[in-house]
Amino acid sequence: MKKSNLEILAAWEKITKEKTVWQHLAIENSAFYFKTDDKKIFLSSFKDKDLPASPYSLTLMGKILTKLSTFANIMSKRPGTEEVTFYSILNTPGNKWFGSYFDRKILDIVSPPITWRRIEIENLIKSIIKKYIFEYNESFAFVDIGSGGGFDSLEIERVILSMNYILGEDILPQKYDILNIDIDSKWLKNNQKLSKCIFGDKSRIKRCNISIFDYLNKKSYIKEFSSQNNLIVSCNGFAEFLSDKDLEKLYMGIRYMADTFSGRIHIILPFANKNKKQEELGDKIGFKFRAKEKEYMINLINDIFSDFKVSFTEEHSQIVLLIEK
Repeated sequence: MKKSNLEILAAWEKITKEKTVWQHLAIENSAFYFKTDDKKIFLSSFKDKDLPASPYSLTLMGKILTKLSTFANIMSKRPGTEEVTFYSILNTPGNKWFGSYFDRKILDIVSPPITWRRIEIENLIKSIIKKYIFEYNESFAFVDIGSGGGFDSLEIERVILSMNYILGEDILPQKYDILNIDIDSKWLKNNQKLSKCIFGDKSRIKRCNISIFDYLNKKSYIKEFSSQNNLIVSCNGFAEFLSDKDLEKLYMGIRYMADTFSGRIHIILPFANKNKKQEELGDKIGFKFRAKEKEYMINLINDIFSDFKVSFTEEHSQIVLLIEK
């Protein structure tokens, strides 16, 4: 029997008060874990011996600072990755004695922007999923570009499967689809490991270990999501690492993908605005940080998505764009 709106709302409120998948992250012995009351799953070590060589040519100060600060070392050797995000949001200085002072200083500069942006993306996705459940009563395809560990996909699945369990029926009229795309096979495997551990055979998350440019060029999404009318895209982190030309190419590819869906479209595009403190820190250390000008990014998005509604939130020199149709 179809549940009442009050029953559905009660289930939603119960589930959204529970810990999110992000809140199960923990640090132990210089490594990231996913921890619950009865599970402890290893994700990644950030011990210096387990990190790759830095892609940057560090300054003398950078070489010293990466020895003193765990966070600086992670940012130097794993730029734009889950390790940087996780260390930032957990916000706990890792070095003992004198080094903890420098680790805290780096965290004080870098953590607030990353953490705000991460929470803003989480809240946007949650609000969109809520609309699908309470207003649209339709299913969707969720595509996470540069997904890393795919924690957003895990959180979407946690909410929907928990709703199904509490209500004793599927909350959406047909099955949703989720795809995580990333060139980092390690983090896609972590997503698969977590998905199997948390949801078992009920999980509908798929993974694609491929460059986003290759994926968009192949247009395999046409067949892959042929049963879906609605699309949600999250594309996080590319604006800081791509040239203007490649970024435009990426956004055009997302636009072409969106045009193959006949229903609702939600696209989340975060980026870092120019930040003097962060740029000065990057110059001193030798990091390459390609923050974009706000005006350039807004104009680019308005040109590519000219017939879409574009809005954004801004804080800590971070901007999160929401593109809707």
